[in-house]
Amino acid sequence: MDINVIIVSLMVGIAASILGVFIILKRLALVSDVLSHVALPGMALSLFFGVNAFFGAFAALLLAVVGIYFLEKRSKISLETIVGIFFTMSLALGMVFFDNAEALAEGLFGNIESITQFDLYMALAVGGFIIFITLIFFRNFAHTTFSKELAQSEGFPVKKLNLIFLILLAGVIALGIKVAGTLLMGALTILPVSIAKNISGSLRMMTVLSVFFGILLVVLGLLASSFFQIPLSAAIILSGGVLFAISLIK
Repeated sequence: MDINVIIVSLMVGIAASILGVFIILKRLALVSDVLSHVALPGMALSLFFGVNAFFGAFAALLLAVVGIYFLEKRSKISLETIVGIFFTMSLALGMVFFDNAEALAEGLFGNIESITQFDLYMALAVGGFIIFITLIFFRNFAHTTFSKELAQSEGFPVKKLNLIFLILLAGVIALGIKVAGTLLMGALTILPVSIAKNISGSLRMMTVLSVFFGILLVVLGLLASSFFQIPLSAAIILSGGVLFAISLIK
């Protein structure tokens, strides 16, 4: 298997799993899964203009998270409802903008064969940046997750931190589109953490184990994809499902 595919997949797995810790703790698993579909129209436009799919996907996701952030601040509508509106609109736009079924399938399920040298550099740069920023803000994210009121009283800029978190989430989803596609990328952000949470007793241990399982899922997925000749995205998520079931055994 192409070394670019392996490195990009591993980088996506690590970035998604470390950010996924707060997706699970903030109870945003459904939001993360739904948000990944917002990338569809951006990917379609990137194909139309002949630019890398990451830029189109990230632009669409960034526009969505900023819109969600301001709508949540200025309206009485719940976060889930706002995300649901963006989700349905994005699916509709994606179906309109994609000009053929093959391109739409690639957007939904990913396509490791389309990973290029540029994607490798992008994964190392963007993935490394996401990991770095998440670690820098780890304590801040933890405070705002466990007690928003206490964090506000201690001077933490809760709303700004939430916006930073959503932007990081947009980045990791856009980064993983070619590996897992819009349909399954959300699962890659929650499965490693869910497995880790079942067998760990502290935030630190859960974070370490989440990264470990993020790497393990990708490795198992790469092996299963090569051996059984199935799509990488499906192989990674199915491997995660098996590990999650095992983690439930006491």
